[in-house]
Amino acid sequence: MQEYALRRVLSDELHARAFHDFDGAGRFIRFVFLVGGDDSKILAYINKFLSAEGLAPIDAGEKFRRHDMAGYALRIERHTEFLSISFVEKSLRAKNGLATNAFDETALEHMPFSWARNAPAPLFHAIWVEVGGKPLRGLDQARMLEILQSRVVAANQFSDNAAQVHFAFDIDDAGFSRVVIFNHSIEATRMGRVVQRVVEVETYRLLALLGLATVKEYSGRLGLIEDVVSTLTNDLAEQIKLPDGKVQALLSVLSSQAAEVEDIYSKTSYRLAATTAYLNILASRLDRMQMTRLPGFQGVRGFLDRRMAPAMQSCSAFSERLASLSRRISRAGELLRTQTELVIQRQNRDLLKSMDERAKHQLRLQQMVERLSIAAVTYYGVGLVGYVAVSLPIAEWGLSLTYIKAVSVPVIAFLVWATIRRVKDIAAGATDRSAS
Repeated sequence: MQEYALRRVLSDELHARAFHDFDGAGRFIRFVFLVGGDDSKILAYINKFLSAEGLAPIDAGEKFRRHDMAGYALRIERHTEFLSISFVEKSLRAKNGLATNAFDETALEHMPFSWARNAPAPLFHAIWVEVGGKPLRGLDQARMLEILQSRVVAANQFSDNAAQVHFAFDIDDAGFSRVVIFNHSIEATRMGRVVQRVVEVETYRLLALLGLATVKEYSGRLGLIEDVVSTLTNDLAEQIKLPDGKVQALLSVLSSQAAEVEDIYSKTSYRLAATTAYLNILASRLDRMQMTRLPGFQGVRGFLDRRMAPAMQSCSAFSERLASLSRRISRAGELLRTQTELVIQRQNRDLLKSMDERAKHQLRLQQMVERLSIAAVTYYGVGLVGYVAVSLPIAEWGLSLTYIKAVSVPVIAFLVWATIRRVKDIAAGATDRSAS
């Protein structure tokens, strides 16, 4: 039986980037690098490290790799736009609060922080998640701000109040965005999924905001095009009202603006579509965490909705402006084409009218020439008859020269007219045969 070539690849996709159990306290540290669709350089850098550790390199088609190292687990994840290097340390003891060395990079010498930071790709985000035991008594916003080294803190209970999560949504002195999870009673298998979702929330939150940077970069340019198109539309309306409106000059302006809009669309469409996708993933991860209110703290969803909503609405508004401008240019183009066709039809009508008048004039001139030709030929013909008649004995026949010339005039005139008519008929017949 022949097997479809992609069957196993599609099946394995459901098991890619699996997260292992997370028992006890510990930490998950992730470095996110933007690769722009080409991660060959950073992949070679990672493979060099793996080879030095006696591990197999990552293949070009491999999307996920996990290795248990000395005191931590190394995770490599490859995505369309980014690649992540993660260090996972778990099974630590912390009945209450956080484990020892929480957020202390200098105390974790067994983890290759310097190697990760020196990767040949732009560092987009760095996330440090600390998983501890039960929260300390009297834990309030001031204490969490100190732990997270942030300007704000957003927190919720989740999983039926079995745990708490505290987000900094900020960058500390070491360059990390800190997250704290206090675990009351979540089992290890479920905590692994919780940590994965928390890390994804942090990652996709920042990836979604990439669209805002694109919007800011192109908003000014889009505004200038909108002004030009508005002016052009007004000019087109004024020219249409005039009987001899000049609309052809507007065509080049409209074409250049259409090209500008297409250029902006080609440079922003992917990023804006990706922003929508990342925002949907972010919303999905937040929904699955089943978060509830934690007294004394601002909620995670409320914080993100208030802070991210304007940015996402700006992206949506930019997309709508771009689509609306494209439709306006299309309508103006159709109107301009219609008006141009009317102008061409008017010019063709005038040209045909002019040609018809010239044809009539030529016909009248031809008819006049024909009459003059008949008169001239008749005159010369009558002269020839006179020369012939002089040599004949017309007196004996009782005829005069004047009488003979007078009688020959209508005869010669008719013969000349008939000859010209015959020539014209032959020429017309030859033209019809060639046309058919």
